Amino acid sequence: MTTAAKKAGIHEQIFTRRNQRYTIAIPAGYTDDKPAPLVLALHYAGPVTPFYGEGILAGLVEPGLRELGALIVAPDCQLGDWANPDSELEVIELLKYLQDHYAIDARKTLITGYSLGGIGTWYLAARHQDKFAAAIPMAGWPQPDSAEVEWKIPLYVIHSRADQVVPFDQTEQVVRQLKERGAAVQFVLLEGITHYETEYFVAPLQAAAPWIRKVWASAKEA
Repeated sequence: MTTAAKKAGIHEQIFTRRNQRYTIAIPAGYTDDKPAPLVLALHYAGPVTPFYGEGILAGLVEPGLRELGALIVAPDCQLGDWANPDSELEVIELLKYLQDHYAIDARKTLITGYSLGGIGTWYLAARHQDKFAAAIPMAGWPQPDSAEVEWKIPLYVIHSRADQVVPFDQTEQVVRQLKERGAAVQFVLLEGITHYETEYFVAPLQAAAPWIRKVWASAKEA
């Protein structure tokens, strides 16, 4: 088993039980005697070269959520799709490994992802609401059953009207249906940002930080 990285910075790691590659960002000041938040970041589609998840971690999620002081982990999807039972099992086993080797505040957890990772966020968040306090899918279609899910965790959905790969219409429809059912969901609709302009999602993700803190505070009080 690879020794868990503990120094501040971005590290490429391997969960040897499944030979699963993942990239992890350790925040400044992290210590094993003070539980930290945990953010799971799911990468977009493309040829999954070694430590492919580092792209979304370093380019979007870490700069977007840096101020939260969270451990941020971005696994490589080895099966081509996050929204399937085998990828699901790999992610859940990796989360268990991280919980065993890091000081993590279970009430301060978040799952997020972009494009393919956004689709995976809808999928995994719905099926593991006990493991995440909130979910932020970005530029990713909801699952066919997302509007029927009994959401117990809040959602913060980010999508661009100019997305030419994953049009926002389906996302907008599901968000509307969820709101009608009383689900805790916020929809941030961006303008003029195309699907491959991932870097322009950093600022909208930074803007979500107060919402995340509020969600985590509510989870703590509960």
